[in-house]
Amino acid sequence: MDAKYRLSGNPIPEGFRIYLDRLPVMGLQQRKRDAAAFCGAQGPELSLEREPSSRHDANAIKVIGSWKGWFGRKRRQLGYVPAEHAAKLISLGLAENVHSRLLKTYLGTDGFVEIEFQIVGPKDLYRTFNPLKPSKALSPEESTAADDAALARLDALITFLKEAKKPSSQHLEKLRRAQSELTTSRMFENGETYGQASGAPAFLNLPEVDFRNHLRSIDNDLSAQIDIVDTACRSYFETGEVPAPYYPWRIAVILSKRKLKDREREFLAAWCRHFTSGSGERYVALAERARKLGVHV
Repeated sequence: MDAKYRLSGNPIPEGFRIYLDRLPVMGLQQRKRDAAAFCGAQGPELSLEREPSSRHDANAIKVIGSWKGWFGRKRRQLGYVPAEHAAKLISLGLAENVHSRLLKTYLGTDGFVEIEFQIVGPKDLYRTFNPLKPSKALSPEESTAADDAALARLDALITFLKEAKKPSSQHLEKLRRAQSELTTSRMFENGETYGQASGAPAFLNLPEVDFRNHLRSIDNDLSAQIDIVDTACRSYFETGEVPAPYYPWRIAVILSKRKLKDREREFLAAWCRHFTSGSGERYVALAERARKLGVHV
């Protein structure tokens, strides 16, 4: 009997979190020889691959195993993602955004084989996959802890924006040119879309209907909005790309609803220090909201 837990050699990628834990690879026993080789090999890794041509299930997602062989890496299909989870990932437009993470392999003396894995995906799409429901509402203690953690991250972002030196227009233009060249190069070399190559949030690459559903799912989620704005603001100083105004607007609205006027004023003051000249009505509306709170813009 040989049971091994594999998480230590498979860290969660930065910006990702666990969507599904302890999933079995389905159909493993029909591929027992390859599965056994996978379990006993060095450097085993899993990947996912859609199989829309499947005669049995158009939502099928294959689980592919790879491991070190004598002449490079071997690659074999080991089975499938459980059908109900595959269908959900595909219906939400998330199948291309998630990855597999090897959790455990088990090879019994009687030839029994078991492989378990996790599915991890971008943090900013988590609530699309797993929205909060009334039956799963947080307890008051959990809600308070979550709010405290979100507000602490907001305070850190406010401090960052207050202390960050304002880039000159020449420097911003230089950053934008460099980012454009890098994005174009990645699109040609890797076949990525513009959104993927530019490092835009994963949810921006969702189909229109799924994108709008995602926005609705996080509309009043302070933590999710802060994640988006924090990433975009810090990226601005590296790429010159001005953050979209919708998400800071949602932060201001949420803070106002929670009667956190001081926090809202501080956030808008920090935001407007850098981003009052973007094109579009929402930038103007943010500046006007700040002025009403006594912020000099």
